[in-house]
Amino acid sequence: MGYTIVLTSDRATMTDYSGADWLGFLLCLPHRLVPRPVMYNVLAPKLKVDEEYRALTPPYPLRKIEAALLAAGFKESEVIITTPEYLHKVITDDTEVVGVHVLDPLGKAPVSYTLASLAGGGETCTQYLFMKLMNKLRKLKHRYRFKIIVGGPGTWQLKEVYTKIGIDALIHGEGELLFPEICKKVLSGEEISGEFYAPTVPVDKIPTIRGPSRNGLVQITRGCPRRCAFCNPTMFDFRSIPLPQILREVEVNVRAGIRGIGLVTEDGFLYGANGIRVNVDAVKRLVDSIAKLTRNVGFCHVSISSILQAPNLVKYITEVWEYSEDKPYIPQVGIETGSPKLISIHMGGKPRPWTPDDWPWMCVEATKIMNDNCWYPCYTMILGLPGEEESDVVATVELVDELKGTKCWLFPLLMVPMGLSRLEREKFFTLNFFTDTHWELLARCIEHDISFTNWILPRLLDRLSSGVARKLVERFINLGLKTMKDVVQLIRSNPEKLIEEASKVDVNVPSPRILLNLVWLLIRR
Repeated sequence: MGYTIVLTSDRATMTDYSGADWLGFLLCLPHRLVPRPVMYNVLAPKLKVDEEYRALTPPYPLRKIEAALLAAGFKESEVIITTPEYLHKVITDDTEVVGVHVLDPLGKAPVSYTLASLAGGGETCTQYLFMKLMNKLRKLKHRYRFKIIVGGPGTWQLKEVYTKIGIDALIHGEGELLFPEICKKVLSGEEISGEFYAPTVPVDKIPTIRGPSRNGLVQITRGCPRRCAFCNPTMFDFRSIPLPQILREVEVNVRAGIRGIGLVTEDGFLYGANGIRVNVDAVKRLVDSIAKLTRNVGFCHVSISSILQAPNLVKYITEVWEYSEDKPYIPQVGIETGSPKLISIHMGGKPRPWTPDDWPWMCVEATKIMNDNCWYPCYTMILGLPGEEESDVVATVELVDELKGTKCWLFPLLMVPMGLSRLEREKFFTLNFFTDTHWELLARCIEHDISFTNWILPRLLDRLSSGVARKLVERFINLGLKTMKDVVQLIRSNPEKLIEEASKVDVNVPSPRILLNLVWLLIRR
């Protein structure tokens, strides 16, 4: 007897990124710029499965949906999470629903959209791998007549095309309560199609995962109380997951041999908070409790304001979780802009309890605090927010200059009107609207990033799980760094030519030289 419900996702998310989540960002590049052997063997290697073709460490959202189905009364024998490679092994005449998790299915997320624009266009790796999955599912659906139901943060990208590519229904929002109910309706013979908007899941209804997740991800908060207009997590109620549940999920991963734990949150310092005031005691309890299970752990995101509210907490976490220059912590942090005006218009909650006028110095001071404690943030900025003027871009350039010499990455991203955000009806910002100041901002960020990457790369490579992966990534990134030095010159002299030339590059066009180089990289370990 086969499985009633099959859960899966495309290869861009159904992978462990060779043990380093940061490699996933390279999948945001156009796939013509990423050699196939690098994409499939380093950036997105296959996940292992057991003898029943169950993925051993699938993405965390699929683990949550699996747990929700079991809590709703489905049997373990009826539900399976598998990888794209084994769908044909587990889908049978008994299969009624295939649930697909999506993150960036059409390459419209900010990083993918920006990189594709700067590289002259083309299908990103994320889009390429998603469409490859859908092609496979359509063929299987033609034979077995199951329903394809898609959920996840990337569903907004599919609103205009989902029926054309074989998807029956989209679930926007949190799916733990709604997805099991939809599955029950399908099994009862009810026709299911269209778009569904899921309600917020009460914290006591969020299920605990039953098995380990990819790279040890464990959620500690949901939603965000800062209410930035461009961001969709702010549209969900802010909740902190109870500490016992967090510890159970950490333990599930640690017992399975997962080396590191990533704590999923929009701001780890707001764990246990009521609003935007840091609850130091709650965060310390969290930090201390997890340290009893593992010290190889970190928050996915923190915020500038929270760092400034609790600088001693930064030092405390560094000591307890044993960060050092050789074992640095790299949080993702949005600084968005250097313009107090744009902060006030679109993200007034971001600097609270300070004011938008304080934002530039807040970013500089928080960076110093983090760097002093071996925290090296990956900063993102947004270009083209509604109402942006030349003076706002100049203010961001000045902030970048203030950050010169600090240990961080600076990534300016084009404004994307993400679904379920307050800016979802705005237009995508394009390079056609770039001024000379935009290009100069980009050039200065790249110069900063080249310098920092050269310093930190050896420390990041040590985290990779494979010696082959380390060699390939090192050479791939070093080649990219050399290329970026030339890119900076073209940005300042002739950016249009840069885009035109980049659009012609395709490293996957068969070439004896490319093949020989890849073979040499693989055998020289």
